[in-house]
Amino acid sequence: MSSNQVSSVSTVDKASQSQSSEGSFQTLKTLIVSSAHAFHDTYAGFISPLLPYLIEKLSLLKVEAGMFLLFYQGASILQPIFGHLGDKTNLRKYALLMPAITGISLSLLGVAPNFTLGLMLCLVSGISSAILHSILPALVSSLSGNQVGKGVSFWMVGGEMGIMIGPLLVTAVVTTFGTQATPWLMIPGILISVALSLFLRNMPHHNANVKITDKIPVKELSAIILPMVGLISMRSILRTTAEIFLPVYLIEQGVNPLLAGSSVSMLLGFGVLGTLAGGAIKDKFGFRNVMIGSVVFASFGMILFTISQGFLQVIGLAVVGTASMMVLPIGLAFVLENFPNNRSLANGLYLAAMFAINAVAGVITGFLYDTFGGYNTFLWSAYISLLGIPFIFLLPKEKEKVEA
Repeated sequence: MSSNQVSSVSTVDKASQSQSSEGSFQTLKTLIVSSAHAFHDTYAGFISPLLPYLIEKLSLLKVEAGMFLLFYQGASILQPIFGHLGDKTNLRKYALLMPAITGISLSLLGVAPNFTLGLMLCLVSGISSAILHSILPALVSSLSGNQVGKGVSFWMVGGEMGIMIGPLLVTAVVTTFGTQATPWLMIPGILISVALSLFLRNMPHHNANVKITDKIPVKELSAIILPMVGLISMRSILRTTAEIFLPVYLIEQGVNPLLAGSSVSMLLGFGVLGTLAGGAIKDKFGFRNVMIGSVVFASFGMILFTISQGFLQVIGLAVVGTASMMVLPIGLAFVLENFPNNRSLANGLYLAAMFAINAVAGVITGFLYDTFGGYNTFLWSAYISLLGIPFIFLLPKEKEKVEA
């Protein structure tokens, strides 16, 4: 490490200590920022429940339906760019407008007159999502003092609550009033963006007191991001199968459309429990053990869900939701803690990899569904997920903090 890098790290450490000493964990501000995540991801939760209606209305194949996710999450490849800019200048005021933009776009998805316009709406909301997810987690971490894991859990729970509420909300509206009523759902997103912009107008830039250099710690980032990419890739089919095609699969099994659309909310409701428990379990058993346990139990839960019926199927879905979501805040906290002076960049790379891989996986899952059927797709996703375990051992040990 060069003397310039040592100086930069020293400066960041002093700034981080200074921020930590200013009230330590700032609960109210962390909750307010996390509420932007909750409202934004409520709209992200619209896509999966709308798929059965869009497939029928627009005469789509499953692989075509998977492209809605591709365009939405594929835009996340822009996150490292927004994140790097966010480390240098204050983009917070723009990020707080994203719940409104995403809300408008995905509320209109239900009335999209053709496949192309539906894809464009998903792309616009995807760019909006990339801006929000690359800027605001770094702000949350700076408000968390020495409890970055706790702050990230607040942030992640906000998102999971949003994705859990979204399917319930849009399913209730569509089953009661039809898809033509979904544009009315954009109103809360617009209002929350206005309110947050007013409440947080004086919030400082998360790197306001830190001298940022142009040097990007490529080697250090690669040591963490590349193994994460391998892990995310292997578990992506399981995640997209459960979160995107679950309503489609259940409707084909004869389940009531209202219950099928709400199943994603149940899945993500258990995910909230996993998100909350992840930090405490990590402190007791260690980062690596929690990652391995997450993969193993999520795969077991998916197998149980696929081969069973009734109550056992609900148990399997609960295990999938709890275990698969447990790793998300832990992984994000691990990244943020290792790169205190490149928080938005590191966060952007991590989330870009996760979203982009899941976007491609959505199309692959759709192809597998069209070709081999829902039963085989759900079952095979569990086995593929287990292949991610070797990548966990490639991650740096938790005590060996990467200095960047």
